[in-house]
Amino acid sequence: MHRRISYGMVTVALLGAALSGCGSQESSAPMDLKGVWSGTYRFPSVSNAIEESPLTIEITRQEGPLLWGIERWTNKGEKLQASMVGSFSPDGSQITLAEVGGSFNGFVQDNSMRLQFVRTDDPPTAFYVTVVRQ
Repeated sequence: MHRRISYGMVTVALLGAALSGCGSQESSAPMDLKGVWSGTYRFPSVSNAIEESPLTIEITRQEGPLLWGIERWTNKGEKLQASMVGSFSPDGSQITLAEVGGSFNGFVQDNSMRLQFVRTDDPPTAFYVTVVRQ
């Protein structure tokens, strides 16, 4: 009987310590992403072609983990842009940026973001890109 109580007390103590460590991740301040980030990506088109485009993401506003910005790219010579909103993950290592029809998800490290883009509307596409702070 004594062993059960001891094991149970140890389990409760360990669980409490583990849970208190989980909360500390949420309090870490995300890095400041405001500014211009640029890169080039290649993507598959539904017509079986491989296309390439420059990409610029400008983070125009950041309040803690919340982000606002503009994506700029070129599609067959036409310069396009889309408004974006997003957020950091609770530990500050990942971001998601959403726009109408698609989203970027990825990792932030120093002066680069490694992002995956997925568009599910017509025409669909998906690609990876690394953008660097300018």
